[in-house]
Amino acid sequence: MHESIKILHATAGLFIGITGLLQAVLPKGGRRHRTIGRLYFWSWPLVLITGAMMGSPLITLFGILGFYMAFTGFRLASKRKICKKFIDKLVIIVCIILALVTLGWGISLIIGGEYFGVVAAVFGVIFSITTISDYLDFIAGKKVRKHSGQKKQWYFEHITRMYVSYIAALTAFTVIQKIFTSTYLNWLLPTVIGTLLIIISQRFFSQKMEKKEVARKS
Repeated sequence: MHESIKILHATAGLFIGITGLLQAVLPKGGRRHRTIGRLYFWSWPLVLITGAMMGSPLITLFGILGFYMAFTGFRLASKRKICKKFIDKLVIIVCIILALVTLGWGISLIIGGEYFGVVAAVFGVIFSITTISDYLDFIAGKKVRKHSGQKKQWYFEHITRMYVSYIAALTAFTVIQKIFTSTYLNWLLPTVIGTLLIIISQRFFSQKMEKKEVARKS
């Protein structure tokens, strides 16, 4: 049974790795993009479930972060917004609780002298800010983000969330496979590099859309 779970986990992880890379490098939009995106998203529940069955609590909580970002990114792409349906509210509220649990756990580990506490606390902060902001933005209707309420908010949020979910997958890979000799590098380097790429891509797509708008008006 354990070997079967490992095979399922590895297969789903491979799907995420390949489809996520294709989504990042191939042109956005169109049937191909949507098909690959569906394969990417539906690989996440399998990765999360099998990972929880064979992994550590911290890996599991980190997997939940990745799934949450993929779920909300998928919903934004398909609906152009986060709907106030029961499933959306449930996922956001449950993940707020899990994010705060991760943060609290990280703080308790730091107090206890465990170096993993720093990692748990960092991702707990990121996860908490994201989920609470989502509740305020999409459920409560508060404008808490730069693009809140704008017509193309879904576009920027979709891209960012899919990138973050991919970063989560890559981080889990580097940690489990011990790619770097430093444990901190395995946990944090994908996030640092990924965050820089997100900032660059947001600026690129923002400038691209501004140019299109100027061309349309001229």
